[in-house]
Amino acid sequence: MKKTLLPSTIAVALAILAGPVTADTVKISGASTVFAAVVSSGKAAVEKSTGHTLQLVSSNSGKGLADLASGAADIAMVSEPLDVSAPLAEVAGTKIDAKAVQFFELKKDEIVFIVHPSNPVGKLTPEQLGGILSGKIGNWKEVGGMDKAIAVYGEGPTAGTRAMIKKLLLSGAEFTSGLKAQSSIKRVAELVAGDEAGIAGVGRNFVEAGKTKAVASKKFERPLALATLGAPKPAAKAVIDAYTKEAKTL
Repeated sequence: MKKTLLPSTIAVALAILAGPVTADTVKISGASTVFAAVVSSGKAAVEKSTGHTLQLVSSNSGKGLADLASGAADIAMVSEPLDVSAPLAEVAGTKIDAKAVQFFELKKDEIVFIVHPSNPVGKLTPEQLGGILSGKIGNWKEVGGMDKAIAVYGEGPTAGTRAMIKKLLLSGAEFTSGLKAQSSIKRVAELVAGDEAGIAGVGRNFVEAGKTKAVASKKFERPLALATLGAPKPAAKAVIDAYTKEAKTL
């Protein structure tokens, strides 16, 4: 008697022939702005759609690229163009060949300058911002505010937002020697929220209504991206593609 294979039996046989579907752990490290704006919020959806497990480390662009170069990460999060972020890897301790890095932009972001809600200053020109960040303008009364010394907050030297601000407003020069450098952009925003004299440049998503306000100025835009060293491996490519799709909804 001729036997007829059931559809379920055929499906199992085909799956065996095709080989097992492997679920990998993909390590992503780098810019806290990219982490906060896209990667953290999209984690569950990306894991579900790709079948891969994500291991996330939020730090800064320089550390992310250094981890990529050393093999500690499969994907780096960067919050500025590669010509700005690549040199930060060496500052973080591991040099990376920028020509070998593949850059996958997720979305555009805006750097804004936040102050305490009680600060009467509502608008600053790029020239005024440059003067404040460099220390040439040291009191709020010089830009129409209160008679109080300005407290400039920012991240450490491996941070992408800090590097981008240096390029945009300081022509590559350093911040004031009085810069209150912090370990993360989130901490920077928290400190400005508690300091009536504070100011800092942060990603738009770090502005928290009622705790800080963004002063009006020129629009300072930069890309938020994922990066790999050479062509991404299949698991990393699947994750990047999923995040690219997810970023459009955020």
